[in-house]
Amino acid sequence: MQKTIYGDRGGQIETYPIEECRHCDERGWVLFPWEKRDADIDPKTIHIVRSQPGATRGNHYHPRVAEWLCPLEGEGLLKWKSPSGELQELHLEAQTRCVRILPGVPHAVINLGPGELLLMAARERDPAGDLSVSEKIA
Repeated sequence: MQKTIYGDRGGQIETYPIEECRHCDERGWVLFPWEKRDADIDPKTIHIVRSQPGATRGNHYHPRVAEWLCPLEGEGLLKWKSPSGELQELHLEAQTRCVRILPGVPHAVINLGPGELLLMAARERDPAGDLSVSEKIA
């Protein structure tokens, strides 16, 4: 599975196309966003995020684990702070790619569309217990 890396100093964001994990037929589709990925997802952290137009969600980071986002409907803008302190951006479109935000990367998602933005999100397993730290970037 090909990944694309974004960010400075080795990258903070990885994206993966979802074609290989979306299965379609005449009834519709089913998506297994972490299928064929080397991700130890903690099932307790799987959640759906629904944002109104113009709303910002996130403004936090996870110091020990990666967070995964999979846009299902709408479009958004992922903003994150690189190690150099520079803000970087990545446009998110529904059902095109999953995003892995590496540990320690402050991030936020802004709904850019006229309708709601719907994301499936999860974090990787943290043996020490999940931790989210607030940091406003957007």
